[in-house]
Amino acid sequence: MEGQRTPEILDYRNENGHGWSFYKNDGILRTIDTTPEDDMEIIRNVQKLELRDDDILIAAYPKCGTHWLWEIVSMIRAGNSEYNKKAKEIAMLGMPKLERADELPSPRVINSHLYFRHLPEKLVEKKIKTIFIMRNPKDVSVSYYNHLNGLKVSGRFDGTYSEFLDLFLEGKVISGDYVDYVKDWLQVKQDNPDLPMLTLFYENLKKDPVKNIRTVAEFLGLSVSDELCEQIAEACSFKKMRTADTEVKQHTGNPSYVWKEGHQGMYRKSYSRTSWSLFIQFRWFGTVVTAAKHYSEVGDWKNWITVALNEKFDDVIERRFEETGFVFTYE
Repeated sequence: MEGQRTPEILDYRNENGHGWSFYKNDGILRTIDTTPEDDMEIIRNVQKLELRDDDILIAAYPKCGTHWLWEIVSMIRAGNSEYNKKAKEIAMLGMPKLERADELPSPRVINSHLYFRHLPEKLVEKKIKTIFIMRNPKDVSVSYYNHLNGLKVSGRFDGTYSEFLDLFLEGKVISGDYVDYVKDWLQVKQDNPDLPMLTLFYENLKKDPVKNIRTVAEFLGLSVSDELCEQIAEACSFKKMRTADTEVKQHTGNPSYVWKEGHQGMYRKSYSRTSWSLFIQFRWFGTVVTAAKHYSEVGDWKNWITVALNEKFDDVIERRFEETGFVFTYE
């Protein structure tokens, strides 16, 4: 762009050629789909988005329950347990050619995997109610690997889980370093006491959905009955969401263009006996794309991480999380 120097391209692929190239945007690693300049324009457009007073933002690193929570919050807002026929990507900030947040009617439930510094500039000023959900990093790494390993298109990862884990522990994956992402949001909460922000854990939502649905409703200032909380919890169980995906959600296109053989379909039992994948479809640069939502039971990492890898994981991730005081649930 005129007046700006082209950012340095950082090739972080491993010796087998597996991984991605990045550039840095305000200190944050960003993968390159087309050019750094195009990606910077995407971020600028997000930052300039006009927020509305009744907006709700869901923020999460990939594979931490963004879609699950988006369905829950949408139902709480609507006052019923009916599914939104659209996919969350229409309200996902930072998704080029997919996100249509400015066209959505109020009240909006928007969502993003972006760092705070890349989100709309008036988020704090307008005191937008923000829900931040996190998940134990071992299950995040497994779910993220399965998502990226199943792709045919840009962004896919063709290596082994062990290879992926090396990059994950170094923060050289799409969306960047998980520990840095979580710490950044915690710092946002500390630095902006006027920003209404609720922190949730994926594992707690899985263990006691009714209790956590009520917590979300109270945070939003909405009155919900015990019956409605139970109805939403049931509707947002993975089994019911799997059914809704085929009977309610609006889908077009052929997933075989996007997914490797054996990874196609809508909901399917996937990868291990404790995980499911939801495949939703949307439009990307004029082409219909199918995206996988890999849903794991808490503790699915045990099917993937060996004793040696677990020790390595703990040495890197757990040590870096120590100062936060978090105690993640791993099973």
